[in-house]
Amino acid sequence: MKALTIILLTFCELFSEITTYQAKFIQKIKNPSGTTILYDGTVYIKQPNKMLWRYKTPIKKDVYMDDLNITINEPELEQVIYTTLTSEINLITFLNNPDLIDDKYSLKFENNRLLSIIYNDDMENNITILFEDIELNKKIPDQLFQFIAPLDYDIIEQ
Repeated sequence: MKALTIILLTFCELFSEITTYQAKFIQKIKNPSGTTILYDGTVYIKQPNKMLWRYKTPIKKDVYMDDLNITINEPELEQVIYTTLTSEINLITFLNNPDLIDDKYSLKFENNRLLSIIYNDDMENNITILFEDIELNKKIPDQLFQFIAPLDYDIIEQ
């Protein structure tokens, strides 16, 4: 979840003239033993502070973020997880100290387009996220960032 916050903060801080960012992504997670898992999908970001990661493979999952609230929809498990980011991620700290982002996260940009993010998570996994088919300032309806859990879903609050 920290990476999602970093992406959103970076987007909001560096690209205030960009109102939306939409891209296909490939996420590669390599654990310390060398096993690699690949995910792909589409990410949508909209000012201020709205983000949706829509995973297609290997399993369908939607991760919604609005300020500090995160909703994870896992349709194959018929469950939704509601969580709030902890105080260890302080928005003001990152906005006032952008160098904190660079120490742990490697972000690559070209023409105001975020192309990739590379970082190691708390479990020492190496995470690489590549973005392609990037569209800036494309109209994205607010409804895309809203999720209402079906009545038959299990609800988990963390």
